[in-house]
Amino acid sequence: MLVGFEANNVLRNGSELGDWGRSLIDGLAGRYVSGFRALLFSTRIKSVYRTRYTSYANVSTYVPDGMARLLPSAWVRYRLNPVLKGERVKVFHGLNEELPYGIGRDVKTVVTCFGVDFHHKTSFIDSFFWRRRMRYAFRASDVVVAVSEEVRRQLVAEGVNEQKIVVIGHPDGPYKMTDEMVSQYYSLYRTLAGEV
Repeated sequence: MLVGFEANNVLRNGSELGDWGRSLIDGLAGRYVSGFRALLFSTRIKSVYRTRYTSYANVSTYVPDGMARLLPSAWVRYRLNPVLKGERVKVFHGLNEELPYGIGRDVKTVVTCFGVDFHHKTSFIDSFFWRRRMRYAFRASDVVVAVSEEVRRQLVAEGVNEQKIVVIGHPDGPYKMTDEMVSQYYSLYRTLAGEV
């Protein structure tokens, strides 16, 4: 099974959100060596994470090349679809509540939500555009994963269809990743890919 990940935080961010994504991918790649392959898409890779996934045969990283390097954010948001189609990605996971615009219907989509007012409170402009991208991801995704019951309630209040919300979280907080949660994500991917 081939899963694509929006991995900007995983490959660029040393915060808890980046740690959460890395622990999910490490868990999947280490546990499901023969049944899982990950493609990590990012605008760039911070030097400290450049060799992070070289020891995994089932994880590859993608960054923009050629002219796409001039506008890397546009590449991640608008130009991934041909890459996903060419690689035959079955499932795409927006780890940071984002999906590429116009993602094809032949790719099943998941976004994980840490809270509807969680990110980008630095300015009105940042908050405006982040909320716009987040709302698009909630509408376009096949499944929205809430990291807690409280986040599930926030999503319902935002108008997200309850039928597409799944709670996968840890009672000690949104950034804890357990083996059980890794298994739940893997099962979710398999179901979306039609392997169950």
